[in-house]
Amino acid sequence: MVRSATVIKPGTLTSVQDAGRPGYLGKGIAPGGAMDNAAFRAANLLVGNEAGSRVLSHGPRGAAVLECTISGPELRFDSDVVVAVTGGECTPRVGKDTVQMWTPFTVPAGQPLALGAIRRGLRSYVAVQGGFDVPVYLGSRSTMVAAGLGGHEGRALRTGDVLRVGDPQGQATAGRRFPPLPLPGPEEPCRVRVLAGPQEDRFEDESVAAFHESEWTLTPMTNRMGSRFSGPALRFRPRPSYLDRQAGANDSNIVDDIIPYGGIQCPDGAASIVMNSEHPTAGGYAKIATVISADMRLIAQMRPGQKAVFVRVAREELPAIRRDNDDLVNLSRLEDAS
Repeated sequence: MVRSATVIKPGTLTSVQDAGRPGYLGKGIAPGGAMDNAAFRAANLLVGNEAGSRVLSHGPRGAAVLECTISGPELRFDSDVVVAVTGGECTPRVGKDTVQMWTPFTVPAGQPLALGAIRRGLRSYVAVQGGFDVPVYLGSRSTMVAAGLGGHEGRALRTGDVLRVGDPQGQATAGRRFPPLPLPGPEEPCRVRVLAGPQEDRFEDESVAAFHESEWTLTPMTNRMGSRFSGPALRFRPRPSYLDRQAGANDSNIVDDIIPYGGIQCPDGAASIVMNSEHPTAGGYAKIATVISADMRLIAQMRPGQKAVFVRVAREELPAIRRDNDDLVNLSRLEDAS
């Protein structure tokens, strides 16, 4: 029996995502995938799906989910399904009944599931037992919205779209829930950890210090490609002559190089732009730092107007940070949902 979900209302920007397709930068294709990888994996685990791998890992892609931005969709399933909603805070409803986030629940056939507005954080995730069965492109079901690739017809969902739902592969964690993952809020700046560079040496020492000591405000210019922050003007060191010949006259220009996921470009020193999951694969602006992959979920959940501070960490700290990040969605953290 083929199962499906019909989109009654699409929400602001709802797309099919999994753990992405790393390994294709040389072909001009960014890794993509769920912006909040931890919330994506938690949603899958709750409904018994293959969870997927952490950011940029070449492990399993995980079952495809829906990533919802600002406001979520309204869906109707043609058979009973088990669903979990994680990520940004919203109030899911099945028919007229409110259901809990971070725990699996059943949506009866014909009953609408509606997420509504996302009140805290920016992105929520909807996993259904069996996953959303869209075509695989380069090993992934993720939608690359900017390029029109993958997912459901390479785009965000629209009213009337019909998505196939795969067959269940595992058991949902009935009666159990994950503790909600922390979300950035308006109360205090979000602490985002970064590594130096790769072009920190192009910036004056005073500007490097200002970058780390200042509060940066997320502007409305934020999407799956990048998040633009406003803050102090950053100044550059005198340029080597080869840059004038090969990169252009602006002090922020470098010879084009590969852009890392989480890299922070500083065009003209007038802004700091964090490169998100659909980032350009190469570019010619100096990058003062790179957000560690564990904290990219915080960038993904920040709302315009919220503030961040970029805190330097050493490479030696990364293994412990990675273990802590993996533990965020370990099944051992499940607690009683009652």
